[in-house]
Amino acid sequence: MTKLNLSQQDKLFCAETATPVTVIGAGSVGSYVVHGLAKMGVTHITVFDPDFVESHNIPMSIYRPRDLARPKVDALKDIVEEATGVVITTHHIAYTNQPLTGVVIACVDTMEARQTIWHAIKNAPTVNVPILLDTRVSAELVWVFAINPEDPDDEELYRHHLSYSTKETAAPLCGLHGIDYVSKRAAGIVCIGLTSWWQRGTKKRLHKELVGALEVIQ
Repeated sequence: MTKLNLSQQDKLFCAETATPVTVIGAGSVGSYVVHGLAKMGVTHITVFDPDFVESHNIPMSIYRPRDLARPKVDALKDIVEEATGVVITTHHIAYTNQPLTGVVIACVDTMEARQTIWHAIKNAPTVNVPILLDTRVSAELVWVFAINPEDPDDEELYRHHLSYSTKETAAPLCGLHGIDYVSKRAAGIVCIGLTSWWQRGTKKRLHKELVGALEVIQ
């Protein structure tokens, strides 16, 4: 069993501050998010995804050629355990309305899926999700929301960017990602954001970046 030596990150992140995480979507960004969090020492990770690894997934995600036709969550579980010793909990199903607690990370590619996640969080008897991170990528454009469901300003911003369908979404805002370094960058922003949230209780409500131009968009 792999046991990570985390001594080199001691001044940057203490894994003991991490709380359970649910990642919805194990595609290009989601696979790197799960792998990155496990590499940081996060041990309680649950993943939902109904899909199988296809050939076009491999260049822009953590998956390997030998994972072709496997459920993404099964392949990801093996990759993460081999690399880190962390055993993730997996559900080879689409997220519908299952109860959510702890950190939630939406790595989905439709607005309807995001709306389902938000509805589940906001309509639970009690809000048990302290922070929702939502990744949106297209070509080299990356958006990452970090939303406290009980913060009115966060909620107002997020509802504005959640109020349209996938068909109405402008191309740069949803689901047209396709190169490895963008997937990794989006996942890295998620991990950075969670490090800040767990250790200092701070976050950036919306991070926008044009990756190829090395430009953070204000």
